Amino acid sequence: MTKAIILSGGYGTRLRPLSCNVPKSLMPIVNKPVMERQILLLKSAGVKEIVLAVSVMGDIVKNYFKDGSHLGVRIHYTEEKHPLGTAGAIKIAEPYLREENFFMLNGDVIFNCDLNKMLQFHTTKKGIGTIAGKVVNDPSRYGVLIENEDTHQLLEFLEKDEYFPPNGKIVPMPINAGVYILEPEIFTYIEPHKKVSIEKQVFPIVVKKEQLYHYQISGVWKDIGKPYDLLEGNIILMVDIMKNLKGDVKNLIDHSADIHPSSKIYSPCTIGENVVIRGNSTIGPNVIIGDNVFIDNNVELRDCVIYNESYISSNVKIEKAIIADNCHIQKNVILKGNNENLVILASYVEVLKNLEILAPKTISLTVCHHEVLKESMK
Repeated sequence: MTKAIILSGGYGTRLRPLSCNVPKSLMPIVNKPVMERQILLLKSAGVKEIVLAVSVMGDIVKNYFKDGSHLGVRIHYTEEKHPLGTAGAIKIAEPYLREENFFMLNGDVIFNCDLNKMLQFHTTKKGIGTIAGKVVNDPSRYGVLIENEDTHQLLEFLEKDEYFPPNGKIVPMPINAGVYILEPEIFTYIEPHKKVSIEKQVFPIVVKKEQLYHYQISGVWKDIGKPYDLLEGNIILMVDIMKNLKGDVKNLIDHSADIHPSSKIYSPCTIGENVVIRGNSTIGPNVIIGDNVFIDNNVELRDCVIYNESYISSNVKIEKAIIADNCHIQKNVILKGNNENLVILASYVEVLKNLEILAPKTISLTVCHHEVLKESMK
């Protein structure tokens, strides 16, 4: 196998305003877009050609990845003029993929598993498709996989509105992880020029033909559908990256970072290129800071993601928040979320001094692009 397709067509509605001008597939995960991490993982499994199926903000994706040469792969693009669903999107790419089996990925999932082992499993089973599954405690948000535990052949593929837990009791179940290996025969099940869902209209047919298998993945997996998932996914992958490095790595700090000796870094943290952190600040735990970020004196950061090029003035406290690129936070500001409700600043937001921005208990507090906050919000 040398080919793959990644779907990058979603609107990312639940991630707004972060996704208003950045496609969900380019959301930074430990300072690297989620789709770039997928491409590098595919490359490590021997994939050399990748089709990116784009639609929403497709030009931004194309401008970022170009022909893929800087990542050591060859990238092709297909574009939907009208929404065609997950199966319709790969049908457009059939000319690139019809010669051999291929990986298919949803472009909005964080995962870090051995794709070579999945390919070996698929080759052994000789089916039309293999679906990666991940056991989760609450499967109600996902498509559920019902398998023959001895052969791993899928008996049922149930979308989230079709699965009803036994006796109404939620139990851990393998769910569709959005990572597949498919044979070219899959294209015979997809009608051209039609909107077709591979999950709802194709996989159930292949299941009935006893040609679909389940491969259970281990390690990191996270769907970044909601803001808290995006924050949590960053933290989970950061910890996993450190775990897989040689030695006892506590933080990921770029050598160009300028951190004052009086400031303290509590692991795990990631600090990007050319970051400046002035004195008496406390950073961490669970903080990811992008490139070219300036952090002044007496700043406290924890459980948050800070994108590139932002400026954080002195005496600022940020907790449970996502701060997009080019934000300016003036002195004596508090930004604080609670539980799964975050404070989210989109790009180019300015928060004037002495303000408190506190997320309510029921919903995240979001601020759109280029806004200037002049009064406290709770």
